Amino acid sequence: MQHVEMRVVDGRPRLIEVNARIGGDMIGHLVRLATGIDLPKAAADLACGHSPDLTPTRRGAAGIRMLYPAASGTLTERQINQPFAAHTPWLRQVQWVRQVGDQLLLPPEGDLFTARAGFCIVTGRDTAEVNERLDTAVDEFTVTTQADR
Repeated sequence: MQHVEMRVVDGRPRLIEVNARIGGDMIGHLVRLATGIDLPKAAADLACGHSPDLTPTRRGAAGIRMLYPAASGTLTERQINQPFAAHTPWLRQVQWVRQVGDQLLLPPEGDLFTARAGFCIVTGRDTAEVNERLDTAVDEFTVTTQADR
């Protein structure tokens, strides 16, 4: 099992990271939603000398979108349109990671972690559908900050 990160720069792929591990953060969860494959269990099986079960039980796609404010400041409002969330089965998870009153600092004062208010995860038939659904879902969120004085 390995984790590889690449970025396209000037139309050409550039290698960023190669490690003998599963992807971090929510990658294992996204893989399970899209394919049914349990990457943490597969990694544990490999570590114990067992052959992992890598048989897909579904064929689809999943994606995550981080939720950021338009500007740095104190988080004053965070919400999702509740009727949309309640009636959208492909919106699989909404997670707030910051509370109202917390400081959210975008670059250059902060970074993408200090600015993150939350995230949403969606599923679909393919990458194009997932990207379209992520764009739709993000429009249903409000993340408002007030500039600090």
